[in-house]
Amino acid sequence: MLDQLTRQDFEGLAPGALTVDHPAGRFALSVVEARDLPPISPRQLPFAIVLEGPAEPLLPQGIHALAHPHRGSLELFMVPIAHTARGSQYEVIFN
Repeated sequence: MLDQLTRQDFEGLAPGALTVDHPAGRFALSVVEARDLPPISPRQLPFAIVLEGPAEPLLPQGIHALAHPHRGSLELFMVPIAHTARGSQYEVIFN
């Protein structure tokens, strides 16, 4: 399933359309960036997304169950990359 995802699966989603479960509860994430990556991996079209969620709780680096409105539950490796005034940002690489 993960190998079938494309950058377009994440573009155009409504803010907060993605959700993630955390021991403190379920919270919404929004896609703030989706970009292609150089084709240096086995994946035909590698890409990355940046997600933004609330400032707290901060998700640790690791695999998290992300609920996608069209693709269902996705187990993705997320890395926190920024903590802004708007919230926390995470990057997911698909390669």
